[in-house]
This record gives sequence, structure tokens and C-alpha cells, in this order.
Amino acid sequence: MAVFKKDDFIRQGQPYRAKSGKYAGKTRFEIVELMIKNKERFVEGATSSGRKLEGMSVVSKKGEWPCVIKVKSDTGNKSEEISLTKVYKSPLFGGGGGSGGGAAVTAVTESGQCYYCSLAFNVVRGPIKLEHCTDENFTKAARYVQATVSYKAFKDRVPSDWIESGTFIKTANIVYKKYSSKISGATYFHRGSPFMAKVYAAKKEVVRLDKAMAQKDGRAPAAPGSFSDDKWNPGDIWMTTMSPGADPLMQFKKDWGVLNQAVLDKAGRLNTPRTFLLGISLKKLGSTVKLEEYNAPDRVKLVSHPFKRFVFGRNNDFFSSIDMYMYIGQANVQFRAFNSTSSWQGEIKGLSAAGGKIGGGNLNFYCEKHIRKSIGQQGIMNGWRETPSNQVKLNDMYYLYKKYAKNPIDVKQFIKQCLEKGGSFIFSKNMCLLFLDTMMSATSTQRNKVCTDIIKYAASSTDLSSFYVKVS
Repeated sequence: MAVFKKDDFIRQGQPYRAKSGKYAGKTRFEIVELMIKNKERFVEGATSSGRKLEGMSVVSKKGEWPCVIKVKSDTGNKSEEISLTKVYKSPLFGGGGGSGGGAAVTAVTESGQCYYCSLAFNVVRGPIKLEHCTDENFTKAARYVQATVSYKAFKDRVPSDWIESGTFIKTANIVYKKYSSKISGATYFHRGSPFMAKVYAAKKEVVRLDKAMAQKDGRAPAAPGSFSDDKWNPGDIWMTTMSPGADPLMQFKKDWGVLNQAVLDKAGRLNTPRTFLLGISLKKLGSTVKLEEYNAPDRVKLVSHPFKRFVFGRNNDFFSSIDMYMYIGQANVQFRAFNSTSSWQGEIKGLSAAGGKIGGGNLNFYCEKHIRKSIGQQGIMNGWRETPSNQVKLNDMYYLYKKYAKNPIDVKQFIKQCLEKGGSFIFSKNMCLLFLDTMMSATSTQRNKVCTDIIKYAASSTDLSSFYVKVS
């Protein structure tokens, strides 16, 4: 962390509002006043270990930067003044990100969307207008919601920009417009509920059965080893007319075909026009809104995402970064370590599915499936793992570098630069080279099949992924 700067309080001429934390949705000027009122301590310095000072009043003019406050002194004087340019950015001020802060905001916004959707389906029974958004109406709507954040907590913690953008109302209205005619009776909305857990438990059971049957038949499983829940169905919230205590897919935990046909059918996209169960993926909205179906029965499963080319870093300078890019169809995929010296994976760039990822284990799965080689091996290696940086032989790494790099340097300079870059660079770049070598050893047909599966997996659109809708 660090001390505050002007753009932490004022951005584009407007007071900045906290994205997370206790005072999410409040401007940071307001948070200063609330901390003084609630006798919460300010911390002097760039870290949390500085002096803890109780605020007394705001000295500077309202909305003025730098903000100066009067605090109780710990030096024997009655008080002293301190500028917030010398104050630590504590969690009370709400961050713009970090895993914890981001997860907390996600829980609030996804839960909040449940309340707005319930308002449309169960209370207003029509499109929402601003005048419908009262505590009385939301209290009624909350009866049909099971979410990780209560309505009261949502109201207190919701980021103001989600309200101001109209995301909640726009999303609820487009879902209502699409599905109100396909639904009758009470409509429940779930986020992180026991009901929703049962949906994904069905997928986990099919994964188990798939692996058991594959082992019995002496073949690879149909699904990659870590086929995560969101790659099967990235529904952030689920809409259903089934009772909250129901196990919605209990009878369909047999195989991928049976399970995914059931998801299609209950969404009203197969044998019945009625919608009983639907996963909804959510995005923060701008001025426009659209609802798209994914993995529908009429999807073209044979769409190809062919391999085009690769580059080291954006500028094809091997030592400029830890990554490698592959241009695949209309997308490009960045391959790199996402956790210093571990978690090497790919991430889609340049598509509507940007941000979708595929881990190293699943990349290896598709190499084994189509090329019949593990990454970095001549054949299939049982129990494949990433190669740690301390096990990388730099002379072997140089061989691959010289094979694929443009204008390679000599081996001594290569080793010297690698060591200077450190373990993170060595780990990430070596994994990129090993993967590249496996890919380039394949036929163009094999390579295209791997690339197609990479895009499908990262975009939650594999042949084993189930039906959902996305509002964006």
C-alpha cells in the first residue's frame, strides 16, 4: 500500500467513491468524516505499522485537496494537523481491487442483482422503473432470494457506480423481457446458495463418473483434469421456479450428455418452452445492454480456431517480458506464469470472452489428446507437472530459444540474461518454450485442434459446457 494522492480522492473532477470495504459507495471525503465520527484511527505513513491517530475534525475546506485533518497527538500536545498525503491507505477507505476487495464487491453486486431480478419477476411483475426501487418492495423481493449478501448489507455496501450505471435495472429488465413469458409462479434467484451448490454438485459427480469410466476403458476422460465449475457453466446467479430445497439435477448425474441435455431442457431450449432453471452470467453495463445465449443446441461445435503464429512478448523481444502470445483465429492468447514461479497458464485477449483462462494442466490435457505428447515430452507422461525454475537446465532452454527466437544471442549471454531476470522469468519463459516446441512438432491439423479446444475451454464453450445466458 502507500499514502494517498489526489486521484485517490478526486478523479476527472469528481469525488472518488470506495469500491469495497465497510464504507463502499461513499466518497473518500465522506469516509474521512465517518472515521472521525466513529473514532476510527488514521495511520500515519505508507504502511500499517505507523502511528495510530484519532481524528478530531476536518481542517481543510469541504472537497478540497489536499485534505487536512486535526488529530489527537501522541506526543503530549492536545492536537496536531496532518495531511492525508501522509496517511496510509487502510482497508477502511476501500480499494479498487486486490483479491479480497474484488471478491467482496462481486458478492455484493451479484447478490444485489438477485434482489433486482426478483423485484421484476415477483413484485412489479414487469420492467422495473426507478420509482419501484423502494425498501418496501425490495423486502418483498428478498423473500424469493437466497444469496450470500443480505438485502440490508447490499444496500449498505453497494458500489455507487453500479447504481449510477443502471446495471441492476437494465439487467433485470432484459432478463424479464426474455423470460417472463416462459415462467409462471414464484421465481427464485440464487447466488452462492445451497440450491446453487447442488447444481454444481451434479457436475462434480459426472466428472467423477467420467474419470472412473475412462480408467476402466483405458482411455482419457472426456473432460480435462481440472474442468472447473465456471468452465462447465459460468452462471453467477441462477433463476428457477423450483423450490429452494430442491435438488434440480438429481436425476441427471449420469454422463455429460444426460446432464447437459437436462440443463438445456430446464432452460426451455429443448423439449419444453417453459423455463425452470437458468444460469445467468453477469457483467457491469455501459450505455447498452444485450442478452446472449451460449452453448445452445444449435451451436456449431465444429467451429475451428486455427493456429496462426506466435511471438515472444508484444514486440517479439524474448527478454522484454515473461510471456508468449499465440494468435489463434480471431483471438490472441497470452501464456505466462500468473504467480511468480507457478501457475503457468493461458489467457484469452481480443475476444468478447477476454479474461477467460486455461491452466497448464488443461493445456497439457489437450496436447496429449490431439498430439499424443505431454508438454516438454516425446510421449505422454503420467502425472505431468510444471517444471520449477530450479529444475530448468539453461543449456536445454537455450536450445529451444535458439530454435524459435528471432536473431538469437549466444549461449553465454543467454544464460547471463536469464539469471539476471531471475526465477520468475526462467520458469515462465521455459514453460512457454516447452509448450511451443510441443505445438510446433505437431501437424497443422493437430495444432489447430489444440488451439480450438484452448479457445473453447477458456471461453466456457467446450463441447462439455452447458447452456447459460450472459448479460453484457
